[in-house]
Amino acid sequence: MSTALIIALAYFLVLSGGVSLWARKRVKSGRDFVTGGGALAWPLVMAGFVLAPLGSGHTLSLWESSSKLGAAVLWWAIMSGGLMVPLFLLWFGPWFRRLGVQTFPEGMGKIFGEKIGWVISAVFPAQLLGICIAEVLATATAFYALAGGKEDVLPARYIILAIVLTILYIFVGGLMQAAWMNLFNATMLILGSFVAVFYTGGWLSDNGYGGYEGIAAHYAGAGEAWKTTLMNFSPDVVFTLIIPCLILTIFMQSASQVQNQPMLLARSESDVRRGVFWAAFINSMAAYPWVILGLVGMALPVLAVAPNLSVPAFAQMAFPPWLLGILMTSLLAATLSTTGGLILGASHIIVNDILKRALHPKMDDKTFLVLTRAMIVVCALLVIIPALRLPGILPLLYWVFSFAVPVFGVYLIGMLWQVNKVAAWTTLLAGYAANFYGTFAKVGWLPGQIGPSVQNVYLTIFATICFGVVLNLVLPGQPGYLRQLKAKKQESGN
Repeated sequence: MSTALIIALAYFLVLSGGVSLWARKRVKSGRDFVTGGGALAWPLVMAGFVLAPLGSGHTLSLWESSSKLGAAVLWWAIMSGGLMVPLFLLWFGPWFRRLGVQTFPEGMGKIFGEKIGWVISAVFPAQLLGICIAEVLATATAFYALAGGKEDVLPARYIILAIVLTILYIFVGGLMQAAWMNLFNATMLILGSFVAVFYTGGWLSDNGYGGYEGIAAHYAGAGEAWKTTLMNFSPDVVFTLIIPCLILTIFMQSASQVQNQPMLLARSESDVRRGVFWAAFINSMAAYPWVILGLVGMALPVLAVAPNLSVPAFAQMAFPPWLLGILMTSLLAATLSTTGGLILGASHIIVNDILKRALHPKMDDKTFLVLTRAMIVVCALLVIIPALRLPGILPLLYWVFSFAVPVFGVYLIGMLWQVNKVAAWTTLLAGYAANFYGTFAKVGWLPGQIGPSVQNVYLTIFATICFGVVLNLVLPGQPGYLRQLKAKKQESGN
């Protein structure tokens, strides 16, 4: 076992063990497990939220994509941290708290009727586990490559190791445990990865590569100077990255149980909003080191590896064991926090919305807690086989993210505009149909810049806007749910 792997495993085992022992005395009920007791201050709420959407989306998928699109892939992180995070913490997150529910599907059921909530409850766990497959793959890739593996095939033992660490991340204390671990890991993620970037600049200078200026010169000499600038707005970047990211980070993330669940931790809406600056900063900055290291790795002909292995291969060649261990720990801080949140979110929806609300409304709290922990193990095991077969990360993320587009579109209309159940059902089903159609059929009438991997994103947003807006213009409905809540508050005050 390599020194780097020992360092990373030791860090996470000590952290998981210590936080588990602390949380075990404080998590005494099923409600505590899935909401953290609803009494935490803003730093923990921010930590519980900000690492949840990072994972492979801000690390492995970006350095892999940078081999084709260059540094412009950082627009994913810029828009996520600069747009999605403020929108969520200032508005969407507090809205979810006002619904007085535990899960996002339950909230949809409260607005549009229980049946639509149950349909979403049946779809969302599969969607979350689909994203989880990508995160497990990223975690296993970090183990394998940074431990010395060089082939583009992952041994099963690294997939299993990733699953075990994910279970340890949340099994004892649930959401409260994840929040405390994320607080430590946010620091490790930023500091560890940027230390690696600073060290790389010195290594490039000392080993005849001319520092980062030499890397820029390499790309310029190859006629690819555009790879080292953010200002590359080629059709590929715009249509396969920027527009899908703009749609998916806002629509998918804002409808995700993983993002909404940390809102249950907060003592008040103020504790949700106060962490917006730090959450936006961490979310954006977390991606920069990985893209920089990826571009360096792909610029060194001596490596000659697949794009997804460029960072690990470079780190193996250039870093001392202690720094390699820190880099691995930083990467795992991103992927394990996201994977743990996905598993917990899927388990919460299955137990709360399906097993309890739909099948056994009188379920007691002890049974709820036992079933949630059991479901964490079940969900974790379900992702092992697909993770072994997954060909790539970004296309999978686009596909599963698209399932949330019509859900959040319906939710946004219902909260701000009006509530019409017929329009909600039609828009939801049309969006799901568009996603399946875009997945299994080649759509010839879309512009040529929109490839097969992202065409379902455009189809689902088109279906959502078309059916959601048009039907709500034609059909009358009740006032938007926020106005309904405001009217009820005024009535009770009178």
